[in-house]
Amino acid sequence: MSANGLTIRVLLVEDNPPDAKIIAELFRDIAEGSFQLTTTDTLRKGVAADAASPADIILLDLNLPDSYGPATLTRAMEQFKDRPIIVLTGFYEEKLGLDLIRKGAQDYLVKGKITGDWLGYSIRYAIQRFIIEQQLRARENRLRSILEKSPDGVLITSQGSKVLFVNPGAEHIFDLTREELLERPFTLEARSDKSVEAELTRHDGRKVPLEIRAVDIAWGNETCKLVILRDLGAMRSLEKTRDEFISMVSHELRSPLTVVKEALQLIYDGTMGEATEQQKELLKIGLDNAGRLNRLIDALLDITKIEAGVMPMELSKASLDSLLKTTLAEYSMLAAERGIKMEILRPGRPVETYCDLEKVREVLVNLVSNALKFTPKGGEIILSLAEVEDQALICVENTGQGIEPENIPRLFTKFSQLSRQAEGIKGTGLGLAISKGFVEMHGGRIWADSRPGKWCRFSFIIPVIGFEQAAKELVRREIEAASKKQARFCSLTVALPKKNGEKAERTASQQEEDFLRNATRSTHGMLRRDSREFTMLLGNAGPKEACRASSYIEKG
Repeated sequence: MSANGLTIRVLLVEDNPPDAKIIAELFRDIAEGSFQLTTTDTLRKGVAADAASPADIILLDLNLPDSYGPATLTRAMEQFKDRPIIVLTGFYEEKLGLDLIRKGAQDYLVKGKITGDWLGYSIRYAIQRFIIEQQLRARENRLRSILEKSPDGVLITSQGSKVLFVNPGAEHIFDLTREELLERPFTLEARSDKSVEAELTRHDGRKVPLEIRAVDIAWGNETCKLVILRDLGAMRSLEKTRDEFISMVSHELRSPLTVVKEALQLIYDGTMGEATEQQKELLKIGLDNAGRLNRLIDALLDITKIEAGVMPMELSKASLDSLLKTTLAEYSMLAAERGIKMEILRPGRPVETYCDLEKVREVLVNLVSNALKFTPKGGEIILSLAEVEDQALICVENTGQGIEPENIPRLFTKFSQLSRQAEGIKGTGLGLAISKGFVEMHGGRIWADSRPGKWCRFSFIIPVIGFEQAAKELVRREIEAASKKQARFCSLTVALPKKNGEKAERTASQQEEDFLRNATRSTHGMLRRDSREFTMLLGNAGPKEACRASSYIEKG
């Protein structure tokens, strides 16, 4: 509904000529040019006049030659759908007026008691209120559309637990129709301060695990609850499918690839007969690509496990100083071949913490590998380590082209590769995403800074913690994962016997290490106090499974 400039177009539907004349005179008393009046004496003629020149508002007499009483309003609202209607009547009756407004009229005026000022005010107020109602109705329709399409169940309940609104998601969860749900009280616990988990027993006896969240809202003149129900069974089914995918990829891709790689290696080494130089070149290409494919599979599995929350952690006491030293030793020769200087800046005292050393090593190696790719000949790479407020800060900084500011936010997203010139084979676009996942598993953070054309620095922090804090963090992480899946878990602490002789101890240690890594696929975490004592966390396991694992270790 719109007005033509400053002039409001009014359609008067009135069959009594004296009344129509009085109303026309009232409009003349109002500021000239504010209103443009068109008068008809039947509803049918009013519809035709509106079609020829659309009105902004309708003044409607209820008793017309072709329509009589409150039904006239109903018919008029069907014809003038997007315009406000003010009802005119010859006598005042409060009950009738309220009923008409409830049915959709914007106002109710008694002929013979209307002044020009009051008529102008009533028309402007009716238009403004109609616009606001339209906006609210549009918002309500958008909200209703969202609720109708939501896979979660949504209900609105009164203070007395009466169900006032139901969406299709709730009908699906309860396996009841909207009408059936509206007839019964909502009996599940729904709290406004936190989400709760409950089990719904449906009429067919099937039990459905639910996560229930609620928030207080105003509904009509009452404070009610908006209740959101999430089917945890469906989520767990999806997680199970994801876990099965990880297992499938690990077996179906890795196993054949390993066979292919080993066969190529046997031929390359001459085990199956001496190969020519040309054949060796082709075999080398095949081995390199098999290795690259293997790394890609490892990366895909890692990122999938991180996102699924099933990546295991093996915490032990580690020296971060030693980690930087070994990393420098591994890459210093390659850096020297490319004419790149590498050095370490270390703190005055050693930095030790309980962490998953292999994962922290992978993060550091990934950052150093990237730095080598993007550092030009004559450039420099600096590794640094510092302890800042119980946090270990590790940085890898290199000179070179740097990174444009607009590219930094997407560095740690999956498969994101920037169009920078780099030496060597193009990566998978997963390295930094995996590094971010590994750092966050430790409760840390990773980020990048750069000055384009000058330098680039990647930094990450992980907490500096002792044994007790590491144990609490590992258990907290497992509780959180088990809670999401409504699964069990248990811990198993093992003390390894001391072996006599260096060779015997080394052999026993290797055997135990192999067992710890491969004895169960349910191992979600491991914490080592020292080289002889460790604690395993077994996912989806109870006391029986723990006793079975304990017996297996003792027999071994």
